[in-house]
Amino acid sequence: MKPVPYIWIILNLSLVSIAYGQEFAPIGAEWYYSSSAGGAAPSLSEYYHLVVERDTTINDKTLRKISRTYYRYRGDSVKLTPYFIYQQADTVFFYDQEINKYYRLLIFNANQGDTLLLDIPYDNFHLEDTTYRVVIDSVVTEIYDNTELKKYVLDQIDEFGWFNGFYLEKVGGYEWFLPIGIYTIPEHDGPIRCYHDNEIDINFWGNDCEYRIINSLDDFFAERFTIFPNPTSGLVEVSSEFKINRIAVLDISGKKILESENTILDITDLNSGLYFIEIFFNDNKAVKRLIKN
Repeated sequence: MKPVPYIWIILNLSLVSIAYGQEFAPIGAEWYYSSSAGGAAPSLSEYYHLVVERDTTINDKTLRKISRTYYRYRGDSVKLTPYFIYQQADTVFFYDQEINKYYRLLIFNANQGDTLLLDIPYDNFHLEDTTYRVVIDSVVTEIYDNTELKKYVLDQIDEFGWFNGFYLEKVGGYEWFLPIGIYTIPEHDGPIRCYHDNEIDINFWGNDCEYRIINSLDDFFAERFTIFPNPTSGLVEVSSEFKINRIAVLDISGKKILESENTILDITDLNSGLYFIEIFFNDNKAVKRLIKN
């Protein structure tokens, strides 16, 4: 009867191996994603840092807690609400602790031609269907910074999904940690800068993972543009020694309100408050503040 415990151990190890064919988000794993404050800051001047801290038990399930810190170009940083990830077999779930709900986030070891039904992991009360479908167009192996990863190339059926059409083995989302709408403004945060855990270390963009611009570059550009009048209740003109390609007006959340190739804008219809003027010139971008009376 002595071999029984040994057989039991082997059986359990086999079950664990089957259940976790590919472990996602091991403890200590880190992601770095670029940010530009939704377009309100210079491009790639900020970043998000995600770290898998530990296992935690919620409702008798073991989840991975992922801390999130937002490093802003003004020099400060903000601690954000942590993410919780749960993996069952080859499916990774995102857990919303406030409403006690699991969202299907990623499915690994899928095959070419498979149709995946995944969940939109946000509050979307305006959407009738909170799921979306993707078809596995192909599964290819690509090398990222000397590391081979499976790349799940997707055919997006619905208007939501993995923004640039694929996700990666172990890493997950390339453009962003969570899926986002396909028709997202170009100023959306992302893509990934770096990922590493205790087995792999990948730098996707060739610069320092923690690179950010703190004030100086923004001030250098901004000083070369004049906005007049400011504050204003109607027309505003942007002038500079540089040739201006286009101008956009954003609200404080980074949402684009107006856009024009002219240097004179009419903001009469906007509500009073603080806005940002985004100025595009010579493959660069400057951001200045504008107050509407």
